[in-house]
Amino acid sequence: MKIEFFYSPVYFRNLNKYKPTEKPWPEVKKLGQKFEKKYQAEIEQIARIIPKLTGKPWRRKVTEVYIVDWAGPSFSQPLTLKVRDDLLLMLVILTHELLHDFYLENKNIEKVETKINELVKKVFAKLNIEAKKQIGVLQGFHEERFGK
Repeated sequence: MKIEFFYSPVYFRNLNKYKPTEKPWPEVKKLGQKFEKKYQAEIEQIARIIPKLTGKPWRRKVTEVYIVDWAGPSFSQPLTLKVRDDLLLMLVILTHELLHDFYLENKNIEKVETKINELVKKVFAKLNIEAKKQIGVLQGFHEERFGK
């Protein structure tokens, strides 16, 4: 599976229509491109690791990732990745959102989120990347959402 990054000023403007972000579009695009360049090899590895961990194939040959900034979180449908100054956190969140593709049918959102967060840890262990702090931030989002 190939991951393609998209930079859509129209999508960015629409997400920011009612509550604009502080980052202007050129800065968002620059951060996204910096992220892509820094983690290109790891992103390719993640695309190979995830199906092995889940025991399921990718549903698509290409996954489009829209790079944005907005008041809300990153999300998986369509895969929308919020830029952050911490590029490793972006990689952790991208991995989390990519994993959602394997759990679309499951309606127990809290259980799915817990499972996905455990798989994120396994992905980063396989990559041999120390991301404990960033995974902790991801877990904090989970706790905010589900109160645990």
